[in-house]
Order: sequence, then C-alpha cells, then structure tokens
Amino acid sequence: MTAPSPSASRGARAPRTASLSPAPDRAPEAFAPDGGSAPLRYGLAVVGVVLALLVQKALWPLTAGTPLLPFFAAVMFAGWRGGWGPGLVATVLSMLTVDYFFLVPLDAWSVTPSSLLTLTLFLRLCLFVTVLNVRLRQANVERAELLARERTARAAAEYERSRLHEIFMHAPAHLAIFRGPEHRFELSNPLNTQLVGDPAPLGKTAREVGPKDTAERVGQLLDRVYATGEPFQTKELPLRIQEPSGAMKEYFFDVTYMPTRDPRGKVDGISAFAFDVTDHVRARARAERLTRELSHNEEHLRLLAGASSFLATSLDYEATLHNVVRLVVPTLADWCIVDMAMEGGTFLRMEVAHARTESEAHAQQLRTPVPEGQCYPSMGAGTLLLKGQPFFVEDVTAVDLEQVTNEPRRMALLQDMKLRSLAMVPLVARERTLGVIIFATSHASGRSYTKADLPILQEMANRAALSMENARLYREAREAVRLRDEFLSIASHELKTPLTPLNLKLQSLRRELERHPGPVPRALVESYLEVGSRQVKKLAELVNDLLDVSRIAAGRLALEPARVDLAELVRDVTASYEGPAARSGSTLRLVGVDTPLVGWWDRPRLEQVVVNLVDNAIKYGQGRSIDIRLETRDGRATLTVQDQGIGIAADSQPRLFGRFERAVSGRHYGGLGLGLYITRTLVEAMGGTVRVESVLGQGSVFTVELPLQVEVPAGQAQEEARARGS
Repeated sequence: MTAPSPSASRGARAPRTASLSPAPDRAPEAFAPDGGSAPLRYGLAVVGVVLALLVQKALWPLTAGTPLLPFFAAVMFAGWRGGWGPGLVATVLSMLTVDYFFLVPLDAWSVTPSSLLTLTLFLRLCLFVTVLNVRLRQANVERAELLARERTARAAAEYERSRLHEIFMHAPAHLAIFRGPEHRFELSNPLNTQLVGDPAPLGKTAREVGPKDTAERVGQLLDRVYATGEPFQTKELPLRIQEPSGAMKEYFFDVTYMPTRDPRGKVDGISAFAFDVTDHVRARARAERLTRELSHNEEHLRLLAGASSFLATSLDYEATLHNVVRLVVPTLADWCIVDMAMEGGTFLRMEVAHARTESEAHAQQLRTPVPEGQCYPSMGAGTLLLKGQPFFVEDVTAVDLEQVTNEPRRMALLQDMKLRSLAMVPLVARERTLGVIIFATSHASGRSYTKADLPILQEMANRAALSMENARLYREAREAVRLRDEFLSIASHELKTPLTPLNLKLQSLRRELERHPGPVPRALVESYLEVGSRQVKKLAELVNDLLDVSRIAAGRLALEPARVDLAELVRDVTASYEGPAARSGSTLRLVGVDTPLVGWWDRPRLEQVVVNLVDNAIKYGQGRSIDIRLETRDGRATLTVQDQGIGIAADSQPRLFGRFERAVSGRHYGGLGLGLYITRTLVEAMGGTVRVESVLGQGSVFTVELPLQVEVPAGQAQEEARARGS
C-alpha cells in the first residue's frame, strides 16, 4: 500500500516544471585566473619585472645578498597570471636585469662563472615554478569544469527528482516507500494516504496503518520481500479497507513490492505499487454472473418448454403428480415433495422424490404422515403459504427450519438431511390453492438456489398446478359424465316406476269396462283411482325434485318467509304419512309437537324438508318405529327424525347430502339421490343446519336446526338462497 513524499512531509510542494530547468554551464575561467588578452598578459610580465627591479634597487642595501628574490616573485606572478609565454618572458628579462644591475661586474653584460651558476639556478627555479603555475592553472581550469559539471548535474538531478516526485504524487496509482525491517512509511502519495485512512502515515510502520487484518496481511508480504530480497507481484489481491463512513469494504489490487538496496547491495527498504482494479473485478464478476444467469435461464426455459409438453402427456391426477416430481428431480432440485391441500386447512403428502445422492431412509421418513396440525406451523412458512406466497431460504439454518415445521422428529430429520436451499411454493390454479410443492438442494450435491431462481421455481409450480388442475377437472368431468349417465339411468327407471303400475291399472280398468256392459262397480273404480293418484303423486314428486335441482343450480331458488308454526307443520306431515308408514310396517311416534314453535320460514319449503326426512325414514326404517322429536335448544328449533333401520356406513356419511349421492344400492331402494341434497340446500337457505348420525345396521338420526323468530325480508332471503344454491 502507498502515501506523500519526504518533501511533502516537510510541507514543501514540488516546484513547477518551468522553474526546474538546470542552470547553464559556467566557463572554466570563472574558477581560475583570467589573464585577459595576450598583450595584457605579456605587459603584466614586463611590469612585474620592472617592479621587481625597483623593489630590488630600493632595498639593495638590505638585500644585496639575495638579488634574485624580487625577480623570482615577478616570474611566479607572470607564470601564474599569464602562463608559459609571460613566464618565460619574465624569466629572461629577470636574468638580464639581474646580470646587468646586481651581479659582478655591475652595470656590465659580462658573466662570471659565479654569476653563470647563479643565473643557471635562477633559470631552473623559474622554469620549475612556471611549470608548477601552468599545471596549477590547468588543474584550476579542470576543477572549475568539474564544479560546473557537478552543479549542472546536481541541478538536473534535483529537477528530475522533483519531476519524479510530482509524478509520484499525481500518479493514478497507490505508491509508497518503506524503510527498514519494520517497514516504516518514507513516502505515500495522496491516493495511498486516502486509502489507508491515516492522514499522516509517514514514520509509522505498515502494521500500524489501516484495519488490523489488512495491515497484518500487508506486513507479512513485506516481511517476505525484505527477508528474501525477491520482488512480489500478484493480481487482484483482495483487501478489506475501512471507508470514511466506518464500514468495511473489500477492494481488489494489482500489487508489486520491489526491494530497494543500499550501496552495499543490502535490502534497506521496499517500494510498493498498487493499482485499484475493484471496478474491473466487479464488472467482470457481474458479466460472468450475467452469463451464468443467461445460460441458467436458457436451460430453465428449455426445461419449462419441455415441462409443458411432458405434463400434458397424462390427464390422470396421480400420474400428473408423479410426472411433476420426475421432472423436477434431479434437474432443478435434490428433493421434491408435493403436499395436497385438504379440507380444514390440512395437507396430505402425495409425492416424495430425491436424487441418487440423497438417502432413501430420509425419503421413507418424509413419506410418514405427520400428525394433523403439525404439517406446517401457523406462523412462518404456513402463513405465507396460506396467502399464496412462496417461502424461500437461500442458506438454510436451524432458525429457518423452525418456520417449516414444529414437530420435533420432523425437525431432527430436516437437520439430518443437511439442506442447503429451500423453496416452498404454493400450487395455485384459478385462484385456488391445490397444495404445496417443495424444492430443496443439499450440501451433498453442492447446488444452491438464489433469488434469481425463485421465478423459475414459481413458474414450474404454476405449470404443475395448471396440469394438476386440468387433471382434476378432467377427473371431475368424467365423474360428472358418469353421474349423469347413472342419473339418467336411475331417473328413467324411477320415472317408469310410477308409470308402469298406472298403465297396468288403466289397462285393467279398460278390461273391466269391456267386461261390464253396464255401470262399473264404484268400489272397483275407486281402488283403481287410488292407485293411479298415488303413482301420479309419486311422479310429480320426482319431477318437482328435478325442477328444484335445476333451480338450485341456476341460482333461482326462491324463498317466501312467513310466520310458520313448525309443530303444526310436523303434525300435518306425520298425519299424511301414517298410511305409507302403516303399509311398510312402521309406526310414527311424535314427541314435543303439542307446544307451538313459531319461526320465520318458507312454509312450502320447510314442509318439503320434513317430508323428505320422514319419507327417507319410512323407506329405510325396515318396518320399525320412527321417532320424530321437536324441541328448542339455545334459541333454535331442533327437529330430530330417528329410525331403527339399515343405517349408513361411516365412509358414505360425508357425501350423503351431495347431489345424486346414494348410500345404498339402486337395485334394492329407489330414488334419484336428490332428496337429502335438496333438504340441505333448503335448510341452509333458511339459515339452519342439517346433520346425520348413524351406525350401519342400527338406524340413523337426522337433525335439523333452524333459527327462531328471525324476520328476514323476502328479497334478501331470495338472494341468500340463490347464493347458497350456486
């Protein structure tokens, strides 16, 4: 990770580029004696000799023993100031002047041996000094050139350093330099400083800056580079960084750690370069995710397309359920369970399928019925399913399983199955919940669901529900056709039943008329008329039942409430049925009909209810006594009709009040199977209830309960009757 450079830490900003150009080179004469032009240099040499002559003459009494000293100084000055030429000129002039003025013989050009020796030594010294001056002059010139070059190089280096620092500080990357084995920040550009979240990281170690886990991870990488001296490079290194809001967020970096070395080649620090590639990584991840989703969706669309044709291969309800689980496992799920909705809000488990990787023992336990009321809890998943909404869990936990079941053994089973994802989708068709289909994946397969998979699972459930609804409707249609055919057969038989004896009696009456040319005996005619009237009445009752069923189905059943004395009505119906009861060997016994029991009911329809119950008791009573009881319970009128006849099997009782339903064989007992259906409809239309209690072979008890003293407007009663009938 990387922050500001050393100059930035001292508050000095890098100079602008315009002020960073190196200083121009200075001439070597700026650092060495400048002799000027040649005449000037030679003139200075002559002047020096003249000055030496004057000095020597002035000091002659004192310097008679050293006449060459001032001239030696003149030669040194000429050589230092002018170089070889002026130095030689000064040497020659000095020798001549000394020889003429100061060596014996004085004021003469002749040379004695001693003077020659003196001049020779003087010449050598002057040449030696001139050589030294010339070399010193050259050394000064070279030194001046070196200094100029050094200053130029320093200026260029400072310029390059400032420019590099400027680049570092504005580079679109995270840059830092660490020093020492503790990896203390020596430089950190602004991007890196902002990233580490410390406004002043300089001087601090890498482990002291940023989140602890990230700082420790970076510190370990720096330790390895510092110890081995080998660079470290990696792509898309994930690091957790704390944002200004305080939240931790994961970033990705391309990181390079390069060791830096001292003049002896020993590692003394590390330079760090990091490029933020978070957006690139996340964009690539999104692209990959979208690619997977597209591929996933294409696969699901192919699956759904195949599902529609596959589920349409059968209109059998059980076969359709089996096709559903075969289609789902193992393509979409490791487990698939289908629970069908029953009356009362309970569910019945119909299908359990699993992939080969799952346990068959678990499947057998899942097929075991769950105690009623414990299939789905009233809270959690059960609430959503009852509303027609799915229950979806991407990563299943024990808390999630508590939303699915509240039965301890079933909870232990689900935990043992190690489910990973779970989707419980209601099977809804035509706004009717048929059941629940459960999709699940396990850790054994490594598959899981995401929220993107839920629409596919819902669509699969919708298609399965539609196929199941079609199968159910087809089954009901076939059953309706069967019932229709059976009804037509029974109706034709029942309609012929009264017509046959009526036809026979009419034929007999014709024969009697043919046999008696005079008047036919009255008693004979009355007997024939009685039989005919009874059969016509029976035929009318059958036709009326058919008309009532038609009205109920069409919602046109009309009620006309009025004040009715139920006790009187029961007495009248009982009186009219004493003859049929006597012919069957039964006795009608009344209880509680002496006291008036008044309510607001439709008298003809209420009479029809009592007639149906009494007629039913006589038909199935096996000639035994029949008890008809009338009483008041909790503000309601209660009519009980109890026989001691053949009774009704327990499995037939729930459907006994259905249309065209019969609990006995049509061969032994006549009827269309409409009487009790009409009775239930009429009783409910008047705000009451009807129920049956029976034991096979021990008779039956039909109980009707009706509200008392409730005046209902005729229009409202008619609408309620129409609604119930539809």
